[in-house]
Amino acid sequence: MNESHYYHAVAVATHGGYATMKKYRAAGGDGWEAAYYALQKDIEMANNALLIGETIIAPPPDPQRAYEEMERLGVRLVLSSQKKFPEALRNIPHPPFGIYLRGEELIDTSISGTPIRTAHPPTIAVVGTRRASADGKKTARSFARELAAAGCTIASGLAFGIDAAAHEGALDAAADGGRGTTIAVLAGGLDAVYPHSHRALAEKILASGGTLISEYPPGETPFAYRFIERNRIMSGLSRGVLIVEAPESSGALATARYAVEQNREVFVVPGAVSANNFKGSHTLIRQGAELVTSPGDILEAYELDKKAAVAAANAAATPEQILILKALREISSPADVDKLAGITRLEPRVVNQMLSLLLIRGIIKESETGYTI
Repeated sequence: MNESHYYHAVAVATHGGYATMKKYRAAGGDGWEAAYYALQKDIEMANNALLIGETIIAPPPDPQRAYEEMERLGVRLVLSSQKKFPEALRNIPHPPFGIYLRGEELIDTSISGTPIRTAHPPTIAVVGTRRASADGKKTARSFARELAAAGCTIASGLAFGIDAAAHEGALDAAADGGRGTTIAVLAGGLDAVYPHSHRALAEKILASGGTLISEYPPGETPFAYRFIERNRIMSGLSRGVLIVEAPESSGALATARYAVEQNREVFVVPGAVSANNFKGSHTLIRQGAELVTSPGDILEAYELDKKAAVAAANAAATPEQILILKALREISSPADVDKLAGITRLEPRVVNQMLSLLLIRGIIKESETGYTI
């Protein structure tokens, strides 16, 4: 048996409780085998001190059998001491000792330190309220789709509202040939997706090459406090956090706070001044978060290769959209519907429809003289 076996047994016995695991890790001299036996000894002593009729504390499970059961569930474990563990998570306050995952291995595209700039598409966490408006969900999906189409990885929490819309946007880009993927960070064990109605969404994430992760072992319930705890992992995996529609009490604000502590950037989509769902968002902007109105604002903030972004946009476009984009690049000046219809030989009705979609996706812009990329 190795450290992973003993770690998992300790995690199961302590229900993944961070403080308790930290205590036994220290008692074990940073080794999980020693931590396991220290925990086992304490439980035996506690049980021996019990009076007749008092509840017996369950001993830690057999490390070998527990690990094999975890593997049968299709779950893998990566410890913070192993090379495959994301470097970014090692450097955050209160880093997880290990993470459980299903799906693809995590590609570490986060950077600790300043400045947080790179030519490589980053991981962006997209979060917001569970009680999102239709417009908020549409915005989150659109941002996630365009960021994923440009190669970014989208991280979110698989919750209702903004989280689900963000994952779906990344899946849209993947279905259209985009390079990005999506990570769902769960607040409970990976053997039972929560909310249950998002099991199909979780399977789509896995099928598209995405990843489900959690710091809690299989079998653990997603209690309310665990959603706040997991937010530090969501921001820790990312170079930046995008807040879409967050009221004053939104858990997304906790993610933003973690992001600041971790030296990540916080982007916020503004909303109507009178809308309660944006009160938390506007507070973040007043505190110094970067206001963004299009995915291009975020791509520009990270100084991504513009040619790569254009290529990614083409990959995520329909054949008609590709014809229009090609024409706009060749013309190198604003063009109206009639001119584009003449060049592409598409019907004006189709050109108009495709231009509307490209505008929504932020790939082109409109001026008084016509359309440009």
